[in-house]
Amino acid sequence: MMAHWVVRIAVAACLAVGSLPAHAAEPDPVPAPGWAEAQSAECSAAIGAAEGRHGTASGLLSAIAKAESGRPVPPLPGLQPWPWAVNADGAAMYFDSKPAAVVWTRLALARGVRQVDVGCMQVNLQSHPQAFRDLDEAFDPAANADYAARFLLRLHADAGGNWTTATGFYHSRTPGLAADYRERVAAIAEGRAPRAGLGMPLYLRAIRQGSLRIALPGGAVLRINVHRQPSLRGPRRMSACQVAAVLGTYMAASARARCGTVRG
Repeated sequence: MMAHWVVRIAVAACLAVGSLPAHAAEPDPVPAPGWAEAQSAECSAAIGAAEGRHGTASGLLSAIAKAESGRPVPPLPGLQPWPWAVNADGAAMYFDSKPAAVVWTRLALARGVRQVDVGCMQVNLQSHPQAFRDLDEAFDPAANADYAARFLLRLHADAGGNWTTATGFYHSRTPGLAADYRERVAAIAEGRAPRAGLGMPLYLRAIRQGSLRIALPGGAVLRINVHRQPSLRGPRRMSACQVAAVLGTYMAASARARCGTVRG
């Protein structure tokens, strides 16, 4: 999973500047029972609050969230929204925590990824550059859902007061794409499986890319990794200080100070 790759890079960078001992990288702990439900519940609570605050159609924001960031969260039924979801240039990923999602997205933007959707409502950072102060706020479920609700209200006005049309606009104003999206959201809201050809949900794209981690009942974790060993040739390697600059406050202060990356 990409989140674990980020952790390894962060550890390597810290080791390079002498801020962590060599044994700092350890296997991920197994999540406690109820962990995944608690993560998803952060989205659900934020969406409910935003819906009540802005008066969007009852249940619509939740259905859109499930279409955007939804993934299986046993034992809950159907798809559930996920706060640490990222879609970067079509590559779908689900992370275990906000810090992991923030760090990966910082690195992705630094290396030139052009389109990034983030959080419960998959707000596009390039299409909505003024939506959030920074990535920490972008991945905050409350801020993410609140912006999405306000955006949906604007789309509702553009659609002449029609919530169905506004739902399609949330994805695209191209008629065919908007129609497919409306049908997918409606199917998810009714607990039905969207018909084939309506676009692959984020969690299915993640499975195909081998980046999905699903928490199972009883604390077990299912890791799906279909990638084979990568090619020897890859992106240009970043120096420890370049990585420290991207990680910012997620890097130890002593490490940032050695690289001159401390900010006031």
